[in-house]
Amino acid sequence: LRDAKVNSLSAMGNLCGASTADDPPASKRQQADLGKDPLKTVPRRRSPNIGKSTSLVSEAELQPDELADLFRLLFGSEPDTQDIERWLTIGFEFSTVPGAEWGLWQKKGGPCGVFAAVQAFMVKSLLFGGLRDTAAESVGAAISEDMPLTLAAPEEQEIRTTILAHALATLLSNVATSKSYTVCQVIIPNAAPGSDAAAVFAEAASSIALSQSGVKVKVCRKVSLDAALRLLEEGSETWLAGPCGVLSFVISVLLTRTLAVVRDDMDDSSAPLIARFGHCNQELVNLLLAGAAVSNVFDGTKWLGDDPSSGMQLKGITGELPVGFLSELESMRYVTVGTVYKNPGYPIWVLGSSTHFTLLFSGERSVSQLSEEASIEERAKQVFTAHSFDDGGLAMSTNLEPMIDALGFSKDGLPEAMAVLVQEDVILWLDFKRWVLSQYGLAEGATAMPGLLRLFMYDGQDPPGPSLHVVSLEVTDLDPSVAQGDL
Repeated sequence: LRDAKVNSLSAMGNLCGASTADDPPASKRQQADLGKDPLKTVPRRRSPNIGKSTSLVSEAELQPDELADLFRLLFGSEPDTQDIERWLTIGFEFSTVPGAEWGLWQKKGGPCGVFAAVQAFMVKSLLFGGLRDTAAESVGAAISEDMPLTLAAPEEQEIRTTILAHALATLLSNVATSKSYTVCQVIIPNAAPGSDAAAVFAEAASSIALSQSGVKVKVCRKVSLDAALRLLEEGSETWLAGPCGVLSFVISVLLTRTLAVVRDDMDDSSAPLIARFGHCNQELVNLLLAGAAVSNVFDGTKWLGDDPSSGMQLKGITGELPVGFLSELESMRYVTVGTVYKNPGYPIWVLGSSTHFTLLFSGERSVSQLSEEASIEERAKQVFTAHSFDDGGLAMSTNLEPMIDALGFSKDGLPEAMAVLVQEDVILWLDFKRWVLSQYGLAEGATAMPGLLRLFMYDGQDPPGPSLHVVSLEVTDLDPSVAQGDL
């Protein structure tokens, strides 16, 4: 398949059902290093012999019972028709705003979580994937002029859809549990030329809400990663850019991971991935960013209840990720975002609020990298929180030995640590942090702080329309766990 010359739509059909033994291994979420590019290199031009396919060439379609199960996972058992309609009408299109031509244009509310995740991986390729190495001066100028998403060179206009397809294929690879992938296209049967588009979408959405067919889903199953990339690249300017384009990709992601595994990822397998007003639930955003549809954004797993044998396991984020996530709700203490999401391999974060997802990023790779002192402090905080009884502020003296052991320190120093840290059978986090740093010969605050950070925020939703803003962030050493706003 890697050497195949694809010159027609019929030739594309040969990609369906094909999987090669020498494909790069798909990433199982529990073992994968998602910081590595599964497609090896970022394309600098459109793949040879790739045309523009107006539809996915496949004879296979999802059966009615499969469709009903799929849409139940997506929209729930009693979805609102308008929420479904939002997803039927939108595809992947690029911004026409000068200076933000690399941005995706979300013409309706709803799928912002998908747009932000896909945009994040496009920005990763654009700024850190070597795509612009040959135009370093123009890129540097673009960033210095606050326009990192501008077309830095004329040839970039021609490869935007190629980079989009690369990002989509990377996300497929991240969620896969084997070396085979699924690419889908959602088609509205009654959407004939000249028909009333609004009426057609409304009728299709109503049928889906009533657990009737409403749409057809063409499927190419068990394709290789290279073949999936070709299919996505074929459709990036046509069926992926038109109605149902975003929904087609999300269904491709779900079927690549399989519905059973996605439900097993979630804390509540009956919860839908799409909420009221078509908003992406956290599980769907986590699926795209972290490769698994877990329900939380903290590190690792936690047990709800004192006894793990009878309690409920809450699943969070593990491993190393190229792209991170931040939440405005953390400042209000509604959620706690873990260090895995806060410190990704690249300075790119999807930024979530209660109603919207946008993108925050920097052109400086070092922005997301922790200093030695910060890395040690983060590790100490994780260990302390795991043994504390008030969410990280206090721990009992009986837990000091397992904490020292978890950090890899010799138990020979336990008596001295007890003498320094224990006060009335209690250990304070701030005292524990200073003691841990001292074991590495570091003093608290020894690492100079960078001062102001310069970030970019991109929001492609219309209204008000695609926009790129510069954000200046002042770094502080104030512990957010004790920070309080003005009362």
